[in-house]
Amino acid sequence: MKTEKYTFEDLKEIVARLRGENGCPWDMEQTHQSIKESLIEEGYELIEAIDSGDNAKIADESGDVLLQVVFHAQIGAENNEYTMEDVTDCICRKLIHRHPHVFGDVSVENSDEVLKNWDAIKRNDREQKSITDELKGVSDYLPSLMKAKKIQSKAEKAGYMFPDIKTTAFSLGSILMEMTEINDKEIAEKYIGKILFNMVVAARELGIDPEVALSSRIHEFINEFEKFENDK
Repeated sequence: MKTEKYTFEDLKEIVARLRGENGCPWDMEQTHQSIKESLIEEGYELIEAIDSGDNAKIADESGDVLLQVVFHAQIGAENNEYTMEDVTDCICRKLIHRHPHVFGDVSVENSDEVLKNWDAIKRNDREQKSITDELKGVSDYLPSLMKAKKIQSKAEKAGYMFPDIKTTAFSLGSILMEMTEINDKEIAEKYIGKILFNMVVAARELGIDPEVALSSRIHEFINEFEKFENDK
């Protein structure tokens, strides 16, 4: 099946063949559940490629993400659940519906108004009657730092004011001193959660992505550990 340039239709055909009779034993065994974590891994590898600025790598990793979508659609088609055409239909309808300023008669001044309209349409689609409903609707499957950042941003847009990072509310020393006297694991867990949540507030105020900050620190620590290990 060689060609000068493969297409999306070729990808669908290849995946169907891998899953079909006389296909690949491993591919044929997979289910939605067995490969779901691959989507997370491939998504982060695409982000890494984007940050690298290497266009060839971005294209390559984008293909890995696309494969996950096509693979799930193939499983869905085999089980009479849904097809790739259902996937494209859903996203096309959603894009048209949530861009009334392009496909309808709504007027907007800037991107801020676009996002405001998008959020309002999304809340209506999900029958969320309040911002609280919207906050509760943020996926529990997001990494906690990422979820905290998203929820804080939504709350702030709705007028909620977080404490200034210079106030005593962010005094980690005083909180840690209190924690040394706590023997209750559940209470200690709440304190740790409060510290991490407030650090996300601080990161956002400084224009820093907490997920990226923690990732950078992990890389720094690995380098520090390498020196420690080599000096032993």
